[in-house]
Amino acid sequence: MNGHKTKIVATIGATSGNGSREKLYEMIKAGMDAARINFSHAKYSEVEEQVKWIREISAELRQKVYLLADLAGPKIRLGELKDGQFRIKKGDELGLAFGVAHSGGPILPVKFDFSQYVSPRQRVFIFDGKIEAEVVAVVGKVVKIVAKTDGYVTSRNGINLPDTSFVGDALTGKDLKDLEFIKTQDFDWVGLSFVHGAEDISMLRKIIRTYPRPPKIVAKIETKAAIEPRNLTEIIKASDGAMVARGDMAYEIGAELVPIIQWRIVKSCHEHKKFSIIATQMLESMVESASPTRAEVSDVARAVFEGANYVMLSEETALGKYPVETVKEMDRITKTIIKNAKLGMK
Repeated sequence: MNGHKTKIVATIGATSGNGSREKLYEMIKAGMDAARINFSHAKYSEVEEQVKWIREISAELRQKVYLLADLAGPKIRLGELKDGQFRIKKGDELGLAFGVAHSGGPILPVKFDFSQYVSPRQRVFIFDGKIEAEVVAVVGKVVKIVAKTDGYVTSRNGINLPDTSFVGDALTGKDLKDLEFIKTQDFDWVGLSFVHGAEDISMLRKIIRTYPRPPKIVAKIETKAAIEPRNLTEIIKASDGAMVARGDMAYEIGAELVPIIQWRIVKSCHEHKKFSIIATQMLESMVESASPTRAEVSDVARAVFEGANYVMLSEETALGKYPVETVKEMDRITKTIIKNAKLGMK
């Protein structure tokens, strides 16, 4: 820990960087070391503006800020909902249907036809597990489910199917289109989602090799295949850095195993001189609250003790009410832990 500095990645979104140079200025001044742009939701015109602003502010404040283009990957997602979101109650019967428009009712559109991959009694998680459901039937291209929890979903939320064998292409058609756009922008890193093996990294490396300034590749570790010991080592060796993508990983392997895998990934990154990023729900309560929970502070502290190079804010700064305050709080926590930790503590 001596001399170690854990830096902050913050996701740019509706409440932070969309149309607000001032908000980005405040976030960088508060301690944002890297800005993540999620291409699952990004609009090119907004991204161009954000990249321009971040580079200008970085030069103005003489503070280095890395830019991460995070590819969507083969994740199944909801389509556009009529009112942007849909409220769900436990026991509600819903349909997940490919190729339909949302009328406001219980038949929700999805962007991929996964009906052939699921069967009754299998679990379905939506919106990072905020909604848990179970498949009750498959009729044509409609997957019928029953909600097990209350909550709501919003347009383009991710869907996890932990009981299926679904594996999409490492780079989707959307990813390839986004990479053409990314080539025209000044990104430092590109994140590859749902990596299964080192060959996925090699495939992306061949594409970006021709870029004017090829970005470094961040392997997002979130699949069962990726955490197999030998496979994990080869993925980390092939990449420039690794992200512990704890959200999807929790549904793939079980939440109780995530801390073990996190430690293993950070340790392997140190051994192979690659940087590491810990992501998902680090200060999630600050989406709605102006202060974090004690458990969240402890989670961040553990990442610092393990030697993670970066801790990442996702929904907290993309959609939360307090994006600037969240960055300040994360900065305060990491600096306090580093300052007061005993020498030799790991």
